[in-house]
Amino acid sequence: MSAPEGAAVPQTGYGEVYDRGYTHYEGERLGRRQAFRALVRYSASRSLGIRKRWTAKVVPFILYAIVGGTTLVVIGIEAFLARFSGETVIGYGEFFGFIFLVEGLFVATVAPEMLCPDRREHVLTLYFSKAITRLDYVLAKLAATALLTLTMSFVPAALLWLFRNLLADAPLTSMSQHLGDLARIALIGGLIALYLGSVGTAIASFTGRKAIAVVAIVVGYVVTEALVNSLAMALEENRLADWVTFLSPAVIVSNLAQALFSAPDLPFHWWAYATGMVATMVIATAVTLWRYLPER
Repeated sequence: MSAPEGAAVPQTGYGEVYDRGYTHYEGERLGRRQAFRALVRYSASRSLGIRKRWTAKVVPFILYAIVGGTTLVVIGIEAFLARFSGETVIGYGEFFGFIFLVEGLFVATVAPEMLCPDRREHVLTLYFSKAITRLDYVLAKLAATALLTLTMSFVPAALLWLFRNLLADAPLTSMSQHLGDLARIALIGGLIALYLGSVGTAIASFTGRKAIAVVAIVVGYVVTEALVNSLAMALEENRLADWVTFLSPAVIVSNLAQALFSAPDLPFHWWAYATGMVATMVIATAVTLWRYLPER
């Protein structure tokens, strides 16, 4: 019912408008590709504890120190032996097998940091509301994990290759003659990074707590190795024992490295072990993507 004409209208509310100076963004919109790259950079830096408290940096850099120290010790011993016999202390195949445990611990440290905080802090809807898709998110996290792991799986072996050739009488000639070794190092290093990274992110995708994810990854490796060794011993006289070793991360990486460099008497060619690793990557990535599909 309206008030009579000329009557005073009671004041029932009060409001004010404030101009805070907000303006629309008028710059270049870089889109989905740039969002993907930004997520990779952010995830990698966060996993290493960059721009975080010093306690977040301790474990990754201790593992870096272990691998770097091992590489320097090998180089130092070979530099000393080069004066007398010119022999190598350890082959590339054995070197990859020797540092595999540290690489596994490194992935167990960084992979949970890639995924768990986003799930625990409930920010996934913010990621998926704009530029990137769920597949972009999973691939960006895998790429960040693999790139960091590559610094453990490829860089130390590449430095070992470089210094070995620098110790030769004709370094440039030696490098040109051993480019095949560098290519094999790059192949193994890349496969290890993607293999461990995909498995680590797949396990970490099942929980929002980093501590639980770290334990699950470490225990998963230990239990897998124990089961595979038990099965291999039980099937010792059976051809199936050779196939069972494809389930062991340590064995498949060691066999691939040995097959590419020293060509020992192994049951399969190097490409069979590489194929097994690629198959594991595909399955692990599919599992991670499934974990981030929208609930129906």
